[in-house]
Amino acid sequence: MKLLQSGLILGLCMLTACAWQWAPEANPPMRPAIVPKPTALSAESASALQAAEQSVSDARAKQALWSTAVTQLELARAAAREFDSEATLKHAREAIALCVLSVQQMSAPPVKW
Repeated sequence: MKLLQSGLILGLCMLTACAWQWAPEANPPMRPAIVPKPTALSAESASALQAAEQSVSDARAKQALWSTAVTQLELARAAAREFDSEATLKHAREAIALCVLSVQQMSAPPVKW
């Protein structure tokens, strides 16, 4: 009996779903606006990239360069090729900070074990 009731309810639901008509939309869906890609870096990003290049060069000359600083500089260069000012600035600042730390580490006294 319950099986018959379940089947009857399921059949009615299917008939209702088939008979249902969706009303057409009055307005077509809006397409997202196309944002033009930037064609140049901001002045702040360009100067930060140049400062990062100089910091890495100085740290390399002092034999204090960390590989993570080089990685951050490479990421900054890649972002600059894409004209992504925000990412360029972020990675360039990180490269500069790592170079400063690496040079400071060289002036710290050695650890005694």
